[in-house]
Amino acid sequence: MAAESAGLAMNRPGSASGEHRSGTRLVGHPPRPNPRWAPILVLLCGACGGEAGPGPGPASITVQPGADLVTAIGAEAQFTALVRDETGAIVTSAFVVWRSVDRSVVTIDPNEGLATAVGPGVTTIRASSGSVVGTALIEVYLEEPTGPFVAGETYFGRAEYVEYQAGNLPIIISAPHGGAVEPEEIADRTVGTGSPDANTEEVARRMAAAIATRTGGVPHLIISHLHRAKLDPNREIIEAAQGNPFAELAWNEYHRFLEVASIRVGQAWGSGLYADIHGHAHELQRLELGYLLTADQLALAPATLEGLAASSSIRAAANASDSTFVAVLRGPTSLGGLLEDEGYAVVPGPATPTPSGTPYFSGGYSTETHAERRQLICCPHRAAHGRHPR
Repeated sequence: MAAESAGLAMNRPGSASGEHRSGTRLVGHPPRPNPRWAPILVLLCGACGGEAGPGPGPASITVQPGADLVTAIGAEAQFTALVRDETGAIVTSAFVVWRSVDRSVVTIDPNEGLATAVGPGVTTIRASSGSVVGTALIEVYLEEPTGPFVAGETYFGRAEYVEYQAGNLPIIISAPHGGAVEPEEIADRTVGTGSPDANTEEVARRMAAAIATRTGGVPHLIISHLHRAKLDPNREIIEAAQGNPFAELAWNEYHRFLEVASIRVGQAWGSGLYADIHGHAHELQRLELGYLLTADQLALAPATLEGLAASSSIRAAANASDSTFVAVLRGPTSLGGLLEDEGYAVVPGPATPTPSGTPYFSGGYSTETHAERRQLICCPHRAAHGRHPR
């Protein structure tokens, strides 16, 4: 019986087919591989070295950003895909194809991942490499025309994150830090304060209702419903929204409503009062009226303090008054003086003209911005807790 060995044929000694050579004779034609040994040969060749084959293929795709927002037809949004193999290593050689599920909302370059807004709506962006798929959402939001604003009517921004009650009085009330809405589409802010000012939305609404009851008119009311961890409207937009497009839109809506209110007040009345309502956790239970003057500035001698009128948020009131700036700031007929007459502890006021080394908030971004743009708005800033409104 003939023996076989990986494609070599062997004849026994004494075989008639050829000469003897130590009992073995090589066949005179090239050896033919035996098919039964092919798998073993493949394994052996692979173990011997040579060029390496391709690495592990894609196992997951993460699309960045995971959600995006554009606010105009033709606006663009760039998406990128992070492809990883089953070990978690990045696959740099993976070929990714992009697709928009609804091309009536956005189209997307299949190779570059650049999306272009076509019409309003929300759709899914798909990035695929072979059978592996990653997705993201994109919204095209086109703000509906608003106005003319009707006093007593309420208007909302996208997703009702911002509310504006239009008024007809020369009074604007805002509450930026009392919201409780925490949508997943807005990541938590990582810089700045994220704690809300409890009850400030409720106080702002009660103030507006009380003023309406007493006067028969309607004050302007602007409220942010977003939790402060998601948006801080009382900061410039970089710190306020921290790059999230949904938070940035809400920030712009909030300040646009404030701007609309201040323009309407200016057109109808020439000047008005802006109250930006906040809370504080300071030990002293009192109202803190912030006029963009620091505690150190409030401690200056009256003659020196007079020179700071132009840098305060009540400069319009001071310019329109026959009294001195110091009297408008903290005299008997100042806002602080009137609140003291109602039994509230206030700073600055006649009884407490300066914080005297205790914590004090002097005012924030909204007060400074809208007092500066409209030289007609007087801006007391902050309230307290305890028995006092917040």
